[in-house]
Amino acid sequence: MNIWENLIEDFEKALPSDVQCELKMINSTESLTRFANSHIHQNVEEEITDVYLTIHLNGKTKNMNFNITSMKSAKDIIEKALSGIENNPDDITWPGLADKNNSFNGLKEISPEDPDLRAKKVKEFIDQGKDFNAAGYCSSNVSNVFVWNSNGLNSADTATGAFLDGIFRSETSAGSSHIGNKNLNEIDASNVGKEAYQIARESQNPEDIDPGTYEVILGPDAVSTILVFLSVYGFNAKSKVDGTSPIEIDSNQFDTKLTLIDDPFAEGALNFKIDSSGSKKTKTNIILEGVPKSFFHTRRTSKELKDKNTFHEMFGWGDSFGGIGTNLYLKPGETKKDEMISNVKKGIYINEFWYCRVLDPITQVVTGLNRNGSYLIEDGKITKPVGRLRFTQSFMKSLSQDNVVSVGSENRFADSEFGEGILNVPMLHLKEFNFTGGVSG
Repeated sequence: MNIWENLIEDFEKALPSDVQCELKMINSTESLTRFANSHIHQNVEEEITDVYLTIHLNGKTKNMNFNITSMKSAKDIIEKALSGIENNPDDITWPGLADKNNSFNGLKEISPEDPDLRAKKVKEFIDQGKDFNAAGYCSSNVSNVFVWNSNGLNSADTATGAFLDGIFRSETSAGSSHIGNKNLNEIDASNVGKEAYQIARESQNPEDIDPGTYEVILGPDAVSTILVFLSVYGFNAKSKVDGTSPIEIDSNQFDTKLTLIDDPFAEGALNFKIDSSGSKKTKTNIILEGVPKSFFHTRRTSKELKDKNTFHEMFGWGDSFGGIGTNLYLKPGETKKDEMISNVKKGIYINEFWYCRVLDPITQVVTGLNRNGSYLIEDGKITKPVGRLRFTQSFMKSLSQDNVVSVGSENRFADSEFGEGILNVPMLHLKEFNFTGGVSG
């Protein structure tokens, strides 16, 4: 993009020779079609270009961000950044700029998806619901990121994603389904609609059951929630620096059936192949047959923990957050959904978790609720829909040795409480999961 090339040229001219500088630009086009009451009611598209600047001088660091439309000149921005920097605290963990040899160019010219195609996908979803009320959204995005620093690094990359998230409701039930893909054309909206409709139809007139410890079968969205909490509060190396992570590298903390990798170069991966330092990412083993193998490191955390950088700095989140993987794949197993259900003596099928909150980061005890499709399973058969339940469960313990009965044979990009498209996961059958209350608490 010419705007990026011109921006670099202007900053190189205006930058004092003794200042270390890192410049980032994110250009994104977000397209969204919403529907409610089984009709499309909103269709919008927005293009945004934001710029992020980091400068380091005499042991002190300053960060700034601004929209490209508000920028007067590179000289003006640098003067503002340098103004008062001497009053900032010493940056004792300053990791330095990324090496120029880490540069990567994955930039592609990709146009936003056609809004008529999003409308078509919405119709295909709604048509599966018969007389049930449908609501949800179909979205698509094209994002370009650019990173330059005064060490000579110059990187760029493009990522695309498309998502369909829909729900059918009756007077007593709701059923949802979610799917993501790099391309909107590849989304099977009819199949998503069929799944959501089946859940809504079979969830009518739910009955309350007693809380307690149950076997559970977790749908992909529920599995994604567990793993994204572990990623943010456990495998994020900033949590280790802060003393709140339960993860111990090379210890037998998880069931041997579980292998989790972060692979930005996997076929169909939805997110960037560079991190916010501009460095090219690599495939990283996070959990290998139940054994944690790596944290998500940034330049700062790798320096503080004296560990290898895994290039997981997040665009737009800043240094205080740390890093997480955004192209995570949980290796599928060999068990189909029907077989999972048939192997349950007495348990609950959970389609989705929501409103989850961490109670204790050290043990990863989380509390939350089920929604949009839950059933009681007895003697290998679904016997009735169940109402709202509150769980209070250590996510570490839920995936610990001998608690994972089986791993599903089919995987997909799932939603989670930290965003969509981060995790590609199958279903899981867990031996024990603790429910502590019903609708009232």
